[in-house]
Amino acid sequence: MATDPPPRAQTADAQSPEAYLGRPVGTDFELADWEQVSGWYRQLGAASARVQVQTLGKSTEGRDFLLATIASEANLARLDEIRAATARIADPRGLSADERAELIANTPLVLFMTCSMHSTETAGTEFGMSFAWSLATSDAEPFASARRDLVVVIVPTLNPDGLDSVVHWYRENVGTPFEGTGLLDLYQHYAGHDNNRDWFGLSQVETRLVTEQIYSVWHPQVYWDVHQQGSSEERLFVPPYRDPLNPNLDPGVISGIDALGSRALWDLTRTGFTGVSTGVSYDMWWNGGNRNVPVRHNIIGLLTEAASVNIASPIFLEHGSLRAPGDLDGYAPSNRFPDPWPGGWWRLSDIIRYERAFGESLIGSLSRDREALLDNALAAAERALQAGRDSAPTAWLLPSDNANGRSLRRLVDILLMGGVEVDVANAEFQADGRTYPQGTLVIRQEQPYGAHIKDLFEVQRYPDGAAPYDVAGWTLPILFGLRRVEVVGPLDVKTKRITSAEGVNAAMGRAGFDLNQGVDGLDGDMWAEVFAELKAGATVALVTGGDEQGMLRLGAAETEAKNDALIDGLINANGKAHDQSATKSLVANGLPRIGLYSPWSGTMNEGWLRWVFDTYGVEFVTVRNEMIRAGNLHDFLDVLILPSVGSWTIDGGRAPGSVADRYTRGLDPEGAIAVEEFVRTGGNLIAMESSARWANDLFELGLSDVSRDGGFSCPGSVLRSVPTDESIAAGLPTSLPLFFSRGAAWSLDKKNDEITMTVPLRYASERVLYSGWIQNSSVIEKHAAWVHAEVEAGDVHLLGFRPQYRSWSEASFQVLFRAILFGSQRNG
Repeated sequence: MATDPPPRAQTADAQSPEAYLGRPVGTDFELADWEQVSGWYRQLGAASARVQVQTLGKSTEGRDFLLATIASEANLARLDEIRAATARIADPRGLSADERAELIANTPLVLFMTCSMHSTETAGTEFGMSFAWSLATSDAEPFASARRDLVVVIVPTLNPDGLDSVVHWYRENVGTPFEGTGLLDLYQHYAGHDNNRDWFGLSQVETRLVTEQIYSVWHPQVYWDVHQQGSSEERLFVPPYRDPLNPNLDPGVISGIDALGSRALWDLTRTGFTGVSTGVSYDMWWNGGNRNVPVRHNIIGLLTEAASVNIASPIFLEHGSLRAPGDLDGYAPSNRFPDPWPGGWWRLSDIIRYERAFGESLIGSLSRDREALLDNALAAAERALQAGRDSAPTAWLLPSDNANGRSLRRLVDILLMGGVEVDVANAEFQADGRTYPQGTLVIRQEQPYGAHIKDLFEVQRYPDGAAPYDVAGWTLPILFGLRRVEVVGPLDVKTKRITSAEGVNAAMGRAGFDLNQGVDGLDGDMWAEVFAELKAGATVALVTGGDEQGMLRLGAAETEAKNDALIDGLINANGKAHDQSATKSLVANGLPRIGLYSPWSGTMNEGWLRWVFDTYGVEFVTVRNEMIRAGNLHDFLDVLILPSVGSWTIDGGRAPGSVADRYTRGLDPEGAIAVEEFVRTGGNLIAMESSARWANDLFELGLSDVSRDGGFSCPGSVLRSVPTDESIAAGLPTSLPLFFSRGAAWSLDKKNDEITMTVPLRYASERVLYSGWIQNSSVIEKHAAWVHAEVEAGDVHLLGFRPQYRSWSEASFQVLFRAILFGSQRNG
């Protein structure tokens, strides 16, 4: 290892966080905004030879996104060499024994830290400032050793936009009756709290910036994610995690997590920190969280969860109000909770004290065991390569006949950003006795991140026992509506490496499309083009009959009466007349005026809908409670979309006294009446999950949600639905995957007979579970996933699922698009 040069006054001009802020970090009722936080890091980087501060890019709302690197002067001067070494540790193919030994002996361990993913978890950002200052300046242990033995990479906040939103809102309300009340909107523009559910979807700017740093730049051996949780249980959770354990995870990585967490539990407990728990609440089953995805990349992923205060306001907790963490019985000592906290005042500074104590334990362990941890990371990569050689599947294929080019491109982008190698076949080949064409994508398991690929591509089966808390299945190609093939035998195919997602469709030999000639409705690129054409005033048809069923094409007539003449005149690319039986189509003449409901409390379901609309170029307006209560919705809307929002929120909104009066109340009564009148006079209402239950009651449709009966449970899995012969479902795949998370399934047995209802989409009658976990699946089998009700002159579409779920469910986006564009016609 390199030794530090003689000390110099490299921080003489730098200010400590306390000096820069003019107060101690963690002061009650005080928070630093992004200008202060970023300004402090920049001045530290400018003054210290031990700190490098970079701007990686812009956040969603345009703020600088920073990364700080802290190490000794000697290590900071050779960062390129260190990054090259960590890349070789992450990918040890071809290493000799001597090269392996040299890497372990001479490479600092890289610790990657992220703070304040969730912006209401406010302590992490100021803790990060305090910790960075000690790492850069303190000659005490463990900081002096950490500079020599480690490179510490800190993301000051994973959400600069949300930091400002929370801080400015808190400052506006501190000292008033509204102190500590929730924001009016999401603290991350699209995802809100779900920004920690995007780490395999990679749909958000901030997620992508950090992902690139982890798997393409730094290749850290340890990742620490600093979080907060509720207030009434343990003061700090540290690993190990609870069961079940995902079988794809490397045992050396898991035991490394356990060892570092257990040492921290001991260090904190023996130095007087009470209320520290381990082995409860948080598991390692599902992929997609920002400390879970690294573990699939042979990285030790650590999560700490500190008890929260009221943003920055202290709270007092009586002993009798405290609860045992996780599944422990009673608020009492246990092996997983050795010294319960007695209760009392809990402050922002307390959170920082606990987080700092964990940090000091962690860097002490990493310094002492640097070589063992580097060897562990390298060995985990070697085991991943060996598993790819010795076990099945040997590879996964994405054949070039997949209909959705947009989903293919997005999936390849996700894989490449995650450090996965993706190839394309140069010629026709055979695998497991089947023939696949040139242009098929080939993803081999024999690569360092093979466990990550396997975890994204295989079908999940959650173990027997207690029900999962949240996500149990997530097979990404299925959610994207792609045919993926598992190859279990040897694979002999000549391939070329794919280096960019942008060129993947051309590399696969997939031709472009011409909407004038008709395009398969399964192609996401086509839907984006449709919205662009409609915005420009064009007319588009969904063909519902003949050999072009399910095709979308330009030049459709405005009314059904004109369809016969229109289709008679259409000529396809080879000059042959179109099938004359194709005399029906659903027609969109220009883009309808779309309104998306958003209560004054922020809802992630609405945020993800905005992401889909912005990604696909769909124009819409945000509709607030007061806009609906004003009535006459036809003045500015043709389509009103209700994301999944509870009836109590739709009707009641935020309670009087909880926030300024202008943001209180929901729709009841005049807003609900306005929605009813909007539909009865020709409006199109689309409601999903909880909002669909509200609409069912409002219009007295009489539908029964059978998912509430019979012991049924499905908190988060990929289910199979099947389309019916309704016109709006024309061209949907025979089996349509969708993500189901405590959704709805409708029975029409007791429906209102005075209202015409159809079912375009049902849950499968058997094998309804694609991936994950479901209990008593027969309860929802054959029942409606999508109900279309004709209410006088208007339409109501009830979706029992969220078609936009966390950006993952590409295959079901088109359900929403169809309901918007073709959901108010009755010519099918």
